Amino acid sequence: MEVNVQILDPDFLRMGMEVYTREYVETLREDNLSLPPGSKMYNIIPQTGFQEKVLTCDADVLIIGGKRGGGKTAVMELVPLEYIENPLFTCYGFRKEEKDIKKGLWNTSKQIYTGYATPKESYFTWEFPSGAKVIFEHLQNENEIDRRFRGVEIPCMLIDELPQISFKTFFTLLASNRNGLGIKNKFVASCNPVSRKNWVYKFISWYIDENTNQIIKERSGVTRYFYKYGSDITEIAWGDSKEEVYEKAKAYIDMIYDERLSDSGGSKYDLITSFCFIEGEYADNKIFRKKDPNYLGRLAQQGGRQSIKDINGIWGDDEESEALLTSQDIELMFNNTPQTTGFRTAVADVALTLDNFVIGAFNGKHLYDIEIFTGVGSETAKEKVKNFLKRNNIRKENFLFDLNGIGQYLVEPFSESQKFNNNSRASNPEIWGNLKSECAEQWVTDVKEGKYSVDPNLKNRKFKTPYFKDLLLTLEDLVTSERPALKRKIVTNGKYTLIQKYDMKIQIGHSPDIIEMLLMHAYFTKHNNNNDENLEAW
Repeated sequence: MEVNVQILDPDFLRMGMEVYTREYVETLREDNLSLPPGSKMYNIIPQTGFQEKVLTCDADVLIIGGKRGGGKTAVMELVPLEYIENPLFTCYGFRKEEKDIKKGLWNTSKQIYTGYATPKESYFTWEFPSGAKVIFEHLQNENEIDRRFRGVEIPCMLIDELPQISFKTFFTLLASNRNGLGIKNKFVASCNPVSRKNWVYKFISWYIDENTNQIIKERSGVTRYFYKYGSDITEIAWGDSKEEVYEKAKAYIDMIYDERLSDSGGSKYDLITSFCFIEGEYADNKIFRKKDPNYLGRLAQQGGRQSIKDINGIWGDDEESEALLTSQDIELMFNNTPQTTGFRTAVADVALTLDNFVIGAFNGKHLYDIEIFTGVGSETAKEKVKNFLKRNNIRKENFLFDLNGIGQYLVEPFSESQKFNNNSRASNPEIWGNLKSECAEQWVTDVKEGKYSVDPNLKNRKFKTPYFKDLLLTLEDLVTSERPALKRKIVTNGKYTLIQKYDMKIQIGHSPDIIEMLLMHAYFTKHNNNNDENLEAW
């Protein structure tokens, strides 16, 4: 296709290179922003700021991330486009869990590669007309990483959610980031803020302000150099230049460097790796802001420390590392295949005044109906429960409610039902602090293993709660906002114990009513009589 020379930079054109002018590039970006919601975007181009910095960085190793919503997954998928006309080029994108590939890297790649490459979804592979490929794979069994990739040449490597893999795996993969194609290797990994305990924090600590726990703006995008001389994260020599690193690691480098390499233009400095960290900025992601203008609001609705951490990019929050569920775990539950068994149950977290009264109906471990109401009297609450059970054809014997506090109002009309006492004795007091903690661990484990699901009709159903005033929020938003409240208390006796209800409220600013209803359902896993006779319940 002949290109209009008026939109090409004359300086590059004199050197035989067809490069768009900055003015024309800006018109393409404006075209992208003017598209109606849901339209296919054909101008595949990085946005100004963060994404442009990522694609113009020439460091050997690049880690990107920090603040949520910066567009890091999308820009990673732009990285291989530089070489897709080379038929021998292959890019690998990695994610720790196989189940996360489809909802992360693969779904994002569809927005970028569709129309330009042929998808092979069963193999998570894109093949471009030249023969170049982009392949997504998992890293679940890290003990097999060395066997899988030893001797493999991967010129372009992407790692989504770097903190999920180990320090050892990171460097094993880095050793395979090489090629004989005569092109520069690309190694880009993404991450969100992590605690001081995580190796990624220690690896990029130079970029983090110890007083504010935020990325130092003047250091974001600055290239540094390192040489890893040992097997531990602390055994790395860092410097602002290769010369500085060489002086620090001279004994190790001289010991392994073959002087004969110098005859062919080699250098001891070739053993030193360049590195850069670039912080993502939500403000730079104009396309995402237009597509989802409520994203920042949803992050804020998480409440407490979590919302501050996600929006401002707070690193080193060790207390957050005690949270039992990640946002990805919640997302898995809401997008999982129905985990039905035919055994129908109902669970209620009881409240009558300021907090939410939440009742859910389950088929196996599949939540298929839910009601949330606030500020009702005891008699109204009784009627609502009766109607809910009748509507879902659930026997009273298969209904569970919390006995603590207001739950006493349901004892008389639901005498046949199961009563849940948060502080009652666990089945094994040596392991769990109380029944609630035991059920919490069971539920968390099941969610992480993909054993819970939510009916698609509930995912986007909107609810009004007193915690968010006049806002109508989806069920997924509400559960995500309550997630930070589910934490394990650090205790000297080693028992698995949840933090107190008071502390939960501090974490998110209100009572985690929906989460508490959900975790109580694990009671049926522990006390399931396999009674599937739900018919004629009323």
